[in-house]
Amino acid sequence: MREVERSHLVTSWLLGACFGIGAAIFNSVHLMLIFIPITSETTVEVFSLNLVTILVPFIEEITKLIPVFFLKNQENLDLDVDQWIYLGVFSALGFSVLENILYFLTFVNMYGYYAGFWLLLLRFLLTTPMHLTSTTIASYGAGEWDNCGEPKYLGFILIAIIIHSLFNYITFTIAI
Repeated sequence: MREVERSHLVTSWLLGACFGIGAAIFNSVHLMLIFIPITSETTVEVFSLNLVTILVPFIEEITKLIPVFFLKNQENLDLDVDQWIYLGVFSALGFSVLENILYFLTFVNMYGYYAGFWLLLLRFLLTTPMHLTSTTIASYGAGEWDNCGEPKYLGFILIAIIIHSLFNYITFTIAI
């Protein structure tokens, strides 16, 4: 078994960004369902709220752990819990940076550079720490589960999803 090297951290960061693209595409496909003719505005809001508070956090928290599983298996790494967390945080950082850039580009196209830069600043101040925090918790649970084999540690992934869900709920309700 090999130990974690600097190249593994960079790879985790890049894979986090790449898997982030996949999660963004998956989430966007579901967001497009909003544009299907729906009978009332309330239905759209309820559908959107369920999407951003249930489905998106689940997909994103699992997605940010995939690079760590990938590296562990492909590089034959023997990871302790701290290394799970380090790799998970780098994955989340790559994920968050890419997500922030995609939101920035979208806002620049829709509202101009001024709005795009403000959004980018707010996302780096609020969303990036949330992604890092929730993935730290999820990585801890996955690392303990991997090392101890006890499924009870997978509950930490659920805690991370709940934190992400609450964050999305608060930001969604403020935006309405």
